Amino acid sequence: MIQNSAGYRSLNTASPMTVQVKNQKKICARCNKLVIPDSQRTKTTLKALGKYYHESCFTCQDCQKPLKPKYFPYQVDKTSESILLCQYDYFRRHNLLCHVCDTPLRGLYYTAFGYRYDEEHFSCTICATPCGVKKCFMYGNQLYCKYHFLKYFSKRCKGCEFPISDQYIEFPKGEEIHCWHPECYGIHKYWHVNLAAETVGLQYLPKLEYNPNSGDKDINPTAYELDKQMQAFNFILSKTWSVLYRFEEEAASCISDMFQYLTSNDQLKGIESTGLLVLKIDCLFRGLDTLNLSTNKSMPVNSDQECIENNAMAASKYSKFPKNLSTKIMIYLQLLRKLGTENKNETITISSFMSVITGLAHFLKLLTRFGLYTALENNKLTHSVNPLLRFLREVEKNELFENNPFQYIKTPVNATDSCAGCNKYIQEECIQFYEHRWHIACFTCSSCHKNINPRSLTDPTFNKEKKKILCSHCSIDDPASVPGFKFVTKLAQLIFLLKIALVKSRTVMLKSKASNKVGRNSLQSTMLKEQTYIRTLNDIKRLRSRRESVRVTHNKQQARKSVILETAETDLNDPTKQGDSKNLVIQTDDPSSSQQVSTRENVFSNTKTLTLDDISRIVAAEQARELRPNAFAHFKKLKETDDETSNVVPKKSGVYYSELSTMELSMIRAISLSLLAGKQLISKTDPNYTSLVSMVFSNEKQVTGSFWNRMKIMMSMEPKKPITKTVFGAPLDVLCEKWGVDSDLGVGPVKIRIPIIIDELISSLRQMDMSVEGIFRKNGNIRRLRELTANIDSNPTEAPDFSKENAIQLSALLKKFIRELPQPILSTDLYELWIKAAKIDLEDEKQRVILLIYSLLPTYNRNLLEALLSFLHWTSSFSYIENEMGSKMDIHNLSTVITPNILYLRHKEISNDNVPDEPESGLVDSFAQNKGENYFLAIEIVDYLITHNEEMAMVPKFLMNLLKDVQLQKLDNYESINHFISTVMQSKTIDYSECDIKTPVTVKDSTTTVIQGEINK
Repeated sequence: MIQNSAGYRSLNTASPMTVQVKNQKKICARCNKLVIPDSQRTKTTLKALGKYYHESCFTCQDCQKPLKPKYFPYQVDKTSESILLCQYDYFRRHNLLCHVCDTPLRGLYYTAFGYRYDEEHFSCTICATPCGVKKCFMYGNQLYCKYHFLKYFSKRCKGCEFPISDQYIEFPKGEEIHCWHPECYGIHKYWHVNLAAETVGLQYLPKLEYNPNSGDKDINPTAYELDKQMQAFNFILSKTWSVLYRFEEEAASCISDMFQYLTSNDQLKGIESTGLLVLKIDCLFRGLDTLNLSTNKSMPVNSDQECIENNAMAASKYSKFPKNLSTKIMIYLQLLRKLGTENKNETITISSFMSVITGLAHFLKLLTRFGLYTALENNKLTHSVNPLLRFLREVEKNELFENNPFQYIKTPVNATDSCAGCNKYIQEECIQFYEHRWHIACFTCSSCHKNINPRSLTDPTFNKEKKKILCSHCSIDDPASVPGFKFVTKLAQLIFLLKIALVKSRTVMLKSKASNKVGRNSLQSTMLKEQTYIRTLNDIKRLRSRRESVRVTHNKQQARKSVILETAETDLNDPTKQGDSKNLVIQTDDPSSSQQVSTRENVFSNTKTLTLDDISRIVAAEQARELRPNAFAHFKKLKETDDETSNVVPKKSGVYYSELSTMELSMIRAISLSLLAGKQLISKTDPNYTSLVSMVFSNEKQVTGSFWNRMKIMMSMEPKKPITKTVFGAPLDVLCEKWGVDSDLGVGPVKIRIPIIIDELISSLRQMDMSVEGIFRKNGNIRRLRELTANIDSNPTEAPDFSKENAIQLSALLKKFIRELPQPILSTDLYELWIKAAKIDLEDEKQRVILLIYSLLPTYNRNLLEALLSFLHWTSSFSYIENEMGSKMDIHNLSTVITPNILYLRHKEISNDNVPDEPESGLVDSFAQNKGENYFLAIEIVDYLITHNEEMAMVPKFLMNLLKDVQLQKLDNYESINHFISTVMQSKTIDYSECDIKTPVTVKDSTTTVIQGEINK
């Protein structure tokens, strides 16, 4: 408000209040000096927010620019004081300046990527096309339209090499960070297949470098072509992932139910689950049949000969899997039927059918991968996407079957699986006429006895009364004969045989149930088994969801549209509005998809679903429960109304080594070493004692793979650990830090860091047929082994395409890697302790000592061992299938071939070694060094570790209790911890009850199965 020297307001008459103000002294709010009226009226007195100012003092608080005639009052948050600002600084303080032109935003503006833009500058930096609310892309702090962003600046997916338009996953691998579409990552992770442009019938989109002076006319491709191609690819990618992942979930759920109902002796529910699985497998088999695996008639003449040969090789390699899968289901039905006739005093152990359940999941996984791989190869040959879409369309039909499978299985009980011509079993492709079926060789004309072409079935006819087959020529003389023959593929015939077995088994079970009454004790036992199984199931789901959770990043962001409706602007020349108190008013549109985006921040973290990979973990967990019932004794106290919140204290800690911090791991090592010393298993005079003590707290940098330690290696500075340029023969800690990956191959809920080569090898082997004889025993092709080694050493961050190798070759490569490590995985320093543990007679004491030694392992050794033991345990389930088939590599045999590579002493490490000139890298001939006994004891240790791999990954409860006590005492060095543990041992207050064994575990050579208290051949 402007006042003259007489104190009168502009355009207003004087009032009594004005006369009072005129007699008061006016102090300038800025300079705190008296405002003296000028009789010549050359200066004026300004008033704002109830304060007076000299005209020269009436300036912006920030930039000192004069505010007359308009100013903007701004309230400071901390002091609640109001200050005067010019327009620019007022909008700057409110963060309302355009990111491009740096001018105040008036009216409509947009917010994206943390910046604000006016309507004019919310556009592509290259072509000035308005970005649009839902199509906002940024690179180098500049906005781009979708076309130019994808063409020049977008990240490329590691799997498909297409531009990433929105969501992607950053996956660190060694020194590199790979970006993936979430769907591409899932397809690669679950089936080891990549959807490249040529495999989906699309052109490759090269990434171009933007040059403003190139005169690019937005061609090759045009905006329309790029958008059309991206839409087509996104549809194919989304369809492939959603259909196959949903199929895997459904199949895994069925197999899990089959396992549960077999262990809980529920025949009818077991047969229902099996029927549902067979219907879903039928859909997969129909999808495989659409790929025309036996012929290449649909292929163009100029098809790539290499692709055709690859298809033929893949078809040959996978041809036995459908039969293996159906065989597993037949064996399961036999076990299920056996429940009704088994002696009440006998039970079917989990170990006896472990290979059935794991085999079901594995062969189904292999067939799914084979279908996807073959469909993509056929896409390449036909230069279209039709083979893939036909395959997916058939597989997707499995979702129609949710329950009550026998309403869809129309096979009659009296259906026969024999040939109508020779009365022999039909297990291959055949010819069908309603309920009659013939071998291809038996499908001949009953009149002229000529063979009939099975691919031309429209002309031949069948006389139902005489049961005669007539060819096209002979059928003319028999008007009673009618056409209707159908060709039945091998896969369709396998499904038919399974349906016959299902219907007949169900009929027998229903009759058996009607004649047998179920006792109360049997019902209680069934309910108890179901409750414990559900707990295992929930644990597996929870662990996987945490282990596989991956953060999703966004390239694209939905802009927020806002309009400034009102500001605190005040005009000194408009006295009618000077008394109004106005605030900043902004109207903002809430983006509709913000909630949707937030729900997709993590992928692969669904705790309500299962995958086929979970089945082997479930079986392993249940087998561990069977082998060690006392460790899970708290489950026996469950009541019918029991839920997840039980008051019974479990005997397991529930904490995995992978969850512990660096300091906690060091304390665990100190506690374990003190306990071993207290048990007189190691003394201070022992040569290894000093190195073990120094190892206790020496792994801090190794555990974390700390930022600075990694930076030293990456920048080729002088790190404490040796720098290596090869993978084979390099120290394990250097490999994990330089060429390591956070892998989900562990047992616990947290990813473990292991070498890239190990992650790739085990992941690839899990996608192969592990029932081949000689796995881990044969050395494979030595020449090819050297080529793979050289390839990996020359490019450590990128593993070669292992899918082209066979399982024997990859298992030999895995064995070669762990054999060439400078130090064995089970540690040279711990060798004598492992051997002493194997010599202990008392089983519970032996187990306690093994748990303590295991906890002493360096972190990277334990990480690698955890992944390796879990994989070997899974591999052992394929040692026997049927009819002398299988790898023959059970746990004992695997231990025998693996032990010399992970638990041994080298020449110079053996006492009384008189051969100093021997090469240091050579492994010891144990018998030559009179160490034959130790050789077998080492095998026994590894056998135990593989068998109990699930338990070994978890910290023993007695160690966790001691860790809490040490933390309460604030002990942080080995001497103080050792003294504390010695005191606790003297008081005998350590609870070792989780290690109590009621029935010893017996291990026998050859192909026997390890079970609780007995040997099952």
